[in-house]
Amino acid sequence: MRRTDFQKLLFALLAFLFCSALPVFADDDPLQTLGFTDTLEETLVSTSRALRPASRIAENSTVITAADIVRLNAHTLAEVLQTVPGIQIESLRTPSSYTFFNIQGALSNTVLVLIDGIRQNDFNQNGVWLGLIPVQQIDRVEIIKGAASAAWGPALGGVINIITKAPNTERAVSGMLSGSIGSRLTADSRAELSGSKERLGYYLTAGNLRSDGFSANTATNLTSLYGKLIYKLPGDGTVTFGLSHLGAKPGLDEVDVGPPRNWGFIHDNNEYRRNNGFLKFQQPLTARLNLDIDGYFTNRDDHTKLGGRDDQGAIFFSNDYAVRDTSRGANARLTWGDSQQSFVTGFEYKHVQATSLDLFSSAPPFYDRSWDSWALYGNGTYTIGRLTLLPGLRRDHNGIADNSTSYTLGATYQITDKTTLRAYGAQGFMLPTPSNQANALQRIKTLQAGAETEAVPYIWLKGTGFYNILRDSESAGDIAITNQTRQGFEVEARTTPLLNFSLTGGYTYLYAKNSDSGERLQTNSQQSVPPHVVKLALNYDEADLGLSGALTGNYAWWNRADGYPAANAGMVWDLHLNWKMKTDSELSPELFFSGHNLFNAVQTTDDVIYKNASRWLEGGVRVSF
Repeated sequence: MRRTDFQKLLFALLAFLFCSALPVFADDDPLQTLGFTDTLEETLVSTSRALRPASRIAENSTVITAADIVRLNAHTLAEVLQTVPGIQIESLRTPSSYTFFNIQGALSNTVLVLIDGIRQNDFNQNGVWLGLIPVQQIDRVEIIKGAASAAWGPALGGVINIITKAPNTERAVSGMLSGSIGSRLTADSRAELSGSKERLGYYLTAGNLRSDGFSANTATNLTSLYGKLIYKLPGDGTVTFGLSHLGAKPGLDEVDVGPPRNWGFIHDNNEYRRNNGFLKFQQPLTARLNLDIDGYFTNRDDHTKLGGRDDQGAIFFSNDYAVRDTSRGANARLTWGDSQQSFVTGFEYKHVQATSLDLFSSAPPFYDRSWDSWALYGNGTYTIGRLTLLPGLRRDHNGIADNSTSYTLGATYQITDKTTLRAYGAQGFMLPTPSNQANALQRIKTLQAGAETEAVPYIWLKGTGFYNILRDSESAGDIAITNQTRQGFEVEARTTPLLNFSLTGGYTYLYAKNSDSGERLQTNSQQSVPPHVVKLALNYDEADLGLSGALTGNYAWWNRADGYPAANAGMVWDLHLNWKMKTDSELSPELFFSGHNLFNAVQTTDDVIYKNASRWLEGGVRVSF
């Protein structure tokens, strides 16, 4: 289909949504008649392990809800985070395929990703594969942009904290069935079951995502299982047990890499098996004092097979790199107070066994190590009138590297009920990779300051400036150690609904340089430092008609190094539409449609190996009961 045809289709779809929202003009207030809402709800965020209103959060944070995820018809966490200001996915190919990402220039191997409090980063390169995190079980995602080590430990570049869904407390049995099909036989099948009876609640979900792939050898088959049981104890305490399993076989890439790298023909495959489990105990001790004790385990067995073609043109594999790690640990913490005054103190312990080797080689493992780590931390909130102070301190015995002390001191000040100033300074760290023989911690000192306001009618505005000093920063791939300075600013805006439409947007500017040489950093195979990133979205919600949708846009200017094949040609536009056919019927099917990269833009840090998918379409149906 030609580009002009898609523009006409897009205009027709948006016109249909707009016309369906036109109200009957019978209201005396013209703004109310037009469907304006003059306030935005304040969210709660647990950036320091205790829920607080967003107006009392010093860090630059963003919250994504389950409703946001449904509106985007997302398959994995990668597609969700691509819409968040300050976060840039380096390539979106076949759903669940591998990609790097960055938060304001902080590489993905410095960002801590948690699900139910369990670390998702591997111990091999501190990396995390966002495409292997399905979204069905996600209730909310809390994103901290910037150092957060005083609360979370190794989180130099930020935290992505995923909270999974809780059992339905209103019914004994409820659930959801969903299926979709799209280009290249891309299919996503899901089932969900949830409910409560007396003191016991349960949440179960299973899913399968498969595709023939949108570029050579990026076919995928991902199966996920997740379950959670919650038992209510006398005295308002709870015991929660959770278990997850993931098995995936995503192709990595297949391409003939010519000049200037001259790698020749490569053909890479992957196979992953991961299991996580946890047991949590929560008990109020007094009206303002709570005890939490968690225990968990993880088991990972990841394989990456690297290959090419032999003299007869047949594909063969020369390496089978296996990364195997297990961990087990426990956390205990006391939380005192409320959203005005609070204090959280806790103790963490972890044991890790990690191995990396080439199964096709008789050489010794690249590493085979085990270590124990523990930490003590405390974070507080103290509010005096409109001023809130937010101190934090943490001491880590890292086992694999030097011990570290992290701290933060933040503050928020509410000038009015609609305008908040915030600032914080922090020192944080990230663990080195096990193959780093120097075992030097990556360290950061950061300053952030900004403001958010609803003083302008019907618009929410937020701006944040940041200045980061990094020492012993590890790059991606073949590890290079550098000292860096990263600075810039981020602005965000969101309108309240008009005729059920709302706009959101964000812009991030980044200036990153080598602190030793003074040279400005450029995007290459070791790092991605885009100076300009733009996010746009037009959202629509009309509950009475069962209609919702989103048109999202993403653009990054990579500032690529000479000879490196990063590309930024046009803004990537995605369209997502949802329609519940009968809003008065709980069992009514909900139809959904998504058009990805409508105008075939290119946004990737490597358009030879990791070129993003061109235009593709999908549609499906889900039924809740």
